[in-house]
Amino acid sequence: MNNRPLYENLDTAFVNLSALVKYLKRREFVGRIRVELNNYEADITLTQANKLAVREHDKVSGRVSEGEEAFHRLLIRARESGGTIHVFQAQTAAAVVAAPSNTVPVVSAKPEKPVTIAQKTQTVPAANGAKVAAAVQTKPVEVKPAPTLANHPTFPFELSNSVEAKAKRDQISDQDWQVLLGLTGELLGVIDQSLASAKLDFKSAFSKARAQISNDYPFFNQNEEKFSYSNGKVTLSEKVGSRLFVSSIIESLRRIIEKLGANPKFAVVYRETVQKLLALINQRKPLYDRFGMTAQLKRIIGV
Repeated sequence: MNNRPLYENLDTAFVNLSALVKYLKRREFVGRIRVELNNYEADITLTQANKLAVREHDKVSGRVSEGEEAFHRLLIRARESGGTIHVFQAQTAAAVVAAPSNTVPVVSAKPEKPVTIAQKTQTVPAANGAKVAAAVQTKPVEVKPAPTLANHPTFPFELSNSVEAKAKRDQISDQDWQVLLGLTGELLGVIDQSLASAKLDFKSAFSKARAQISNDYPFFNQNEEKFSYSNGKVTLSEKVGSRLFVSSIIESLRRIIEKLGANPKFAVVYRETVQKLLALINQRKPLYDRFGMTAQLKRIIGV
């Protein structure tokens, strides 16, 4: 499989990545989208089955991840200006026709009709030394100029600095959103109380964890004061995607729980915290399942 550049060096300041992906999927495009930002790079592969495979590499944190959460983070990161987007179209080896070494192909810049390679005759030595004419039949092959932004038939990408709404939120009702915030506040409150029994400041640790991942989850940016937690209550001034929000909370807690478990000094409080989380998961399982929290919580406590 060969890849040829279709678009190169598109500026993230002007191209809506989500709209670009949607457009290419509608055209059943097969190939790869490469996104390069400061200390961050990602690839979106569009397969022949019209599916997406996403892989990101955050060079600052060293994180390499794949899947839907990586795609959400990529769409957010792609809002930054100064990045570049490259699109490569996949080609099978059979589609590539090499010209004879002793000829120089000439292709019109604006061909009105397909250029074809006609039948040609060559001679090959026969077994008895005689020369037998052998006709080599080749199928007509259309040669087109490489697409550019200028001559591509359509370029319907939304040129916008804002990420499409779907990139930031999965549509849930206001009532469900309040339920999710309530569940999150309860979850954080249980861990807060557990750590407080050992005189550990959960709120400070949680604030630090949020700051570490605020590039991936901008609503955690403490300078903008959109998110707050205190005494088992969570508030967020903007409605974001439920899966994106859950991922941000889980990632913050993962950092805290893993750090707690890695310190033998806090072995007792770590075990107590894990037991309380297991009890909470069992108690709230229907709701946790509804918002995709159950499996992620179990994973960070090693269940």
